[in-house]
Amino acid sequence: MKHNRYYEKFDGDILAGLGNSPVSPTRDFHIHDHYEIFLFLGGSVNGFVDQYSYPLQRGNVLLFNNHEIHKIFNVTGQPYERLTIHFKAQLVYPFCTAATNLLACFQNRKPGENNLAQMEEPLLTEYTKLALQLISALENRQYGSEVLALTYLIQLLVMVNELYSRSRSAVPSLISPHIQSAMSYIDNHLHLKLTIEHIAGELNLDKYYLSHLFKQQTGGTLYRYVLLKKIALAKQLLSAGTSVSDTCYLSGFNDYANFIRTFKNITGIPPGKYGK
Repeated sequence: MKHNRYYEKFDGDILAGLGNSPVSPTRDFHIHDHYEIFLFLGGSVNGFVDQYSYPLQRGNVLLFNNHEIHKIFNVTGQPYERLTIHFKAQLVYPFCTAATNLLACFQNRKPGENNLAQMEEPLLTEYTKLALQLISALENRQYGSEVLALTYLIQLLVMVNELYSRSRSAVPSLISPHIQSAMSYIDNHLHLKLTIEHIAGELNLDKYYLSHLFKQQTGGTLYRYVLLKKIALAKQLLSAGTSVSDTCYLSGFNDYANFIRTFKNITGIPPGKYGK
């Protein structure tokens, strides 16, 4: 079974676009090796990241780093407008200074926490104008366009970091206590072979009720959430230098061949190559 639809990839260092459609390119839970800035402009959707789900309003900005499972849950099925920017962190490292870490808003927080901020109209207008210049530079390849795209990205990151330093949103999550408990249990037991039956049993819930509630509140399945959580952990372990065999068991796969196959299907590369 191929899982590539859970892992969003792109060629190059920067990808940006303005969309207005009922569906996003990646409809289900996914993770990726790049960072993402998601600006919501209109419609009726919920933004899901790790253990939190937020009803989005115009001007909401969601940030996703390379370890956070996320998705957009379209509540009505109607078109929704968004402006998205994806970029590889390595591209930005040379422009970070001791006083200005352009990746701080992605890195200096716990996974799944403080992802949401509100951009008011004056800043929204300024940000959108700059982002459209970035999109134009990426689409119209000519002399200096890649340099211009990078300068636009750096300016946007300055704006976003400044925004998050002063206005992180306190919007309550839509996730119910039962689902929060399930997610917390998963986070603390990724080394185990987690099945729906096992999770439901630990929480004293009916497995069908738990599955239905999870799907209702997140728009995705518990199986896919667990799978991507394990892959996210495996990525962290491999990046820290853990061997492929140890990573297999520490992330709860147990079957080595299945781990190799699943990791490659989702990320596009074998775990040994990813670690290097």
